[in-house]
Amino acid sequence: PAAILFDWDSWWASEQDSHPSDRLRYKQEALDWYSAFLALGIRADVVPSATDLAGYGLVVAPILHTVPAALKARLEEYVGNGGHLVASYFSGITDENDHIWLGGYPGALADLLGVRIDEFGPLLDGDEVSLDNGTTATLWADRVLPRADGVEVLTRYTTGEHAGDAAVTRNTVGSGSAAYVGARLGTAGLEPVLADLAARAGITSELPAELRGAVEQVLRTDDDADYVFLINRTDEPVDITGVDGDILTGEESKLAPRSVAVLTRKVSRTT
Repeated sequence: PAAILFDWDSWWASEQDSHPSDRLRYKQEALDWYSAFLALGIRADVVPSATDLAGYGLVVAPILHTVPAALKARLEEYVGNGGHLVASYFSGITDENDHIWLGGYPGALADLLGVRIDEFGPLLDGDEVSLDNGTTATLWADRVLPRADGVEVLTRYTTGEHAGDAAVTRNTVGSGSAAYVGARLGTAGLEPVLADLAARAGITSELPAELRGAVEQVLRTDDDADYVFLINRTDEPVDITGVDGDILTGEESKLAPRSVAVLTRKVSRTT
């Protein structure tokens, strides 16, 4: 499974008016990532920064502005143990006291991500920057310079002052990785980026292809079973016969518009 790291301190700190842009909206960035996961049919938990990340194959940290030393160490341990981290723009800037991490940006995450932010890129209202994967950045577009041997440039800017420079990078660290998304791409722009990063991390959707984006899947468990909640997000009925599990809520294989079905799967858990 995947996770989105939701950090309250980063939310509060990143939206202060003393930054390169006072238009950053932490909650919206997190929602954009969650929506991109939904569109791809990948189940993602939203977890606080104190969560044990060991059980997650992919962790996205949107605008992780505030990174205490303890969190820095935990993220490095997570990636070192084979986890795959994705951090967005304006991450790693300060510690828990809002003191700037020294050594250049992205500060606390610079070594892990293997990049240096040569120049922050806040954009004016109405300004856009194109990327070579067909997506468009608004609001923010860092100039990202790879500085570690294991860094691969996944996407570059094609317009604007940073044309030709890296926009999205991925640093291989042992069997793990740490990717940096240096621009605000919105949900539509994040979808191809996330699809690529998820595939590289071995994360795939549990839903049939025809249900991805149309149905949200939520998992709950107890000692004996998994309970799969399927939420039809569309205005049309969908066929859920391709989803593994026995239907608890009724016997219909068609899930009505804006409706919910619950499936159960018996499991054997070791303690």
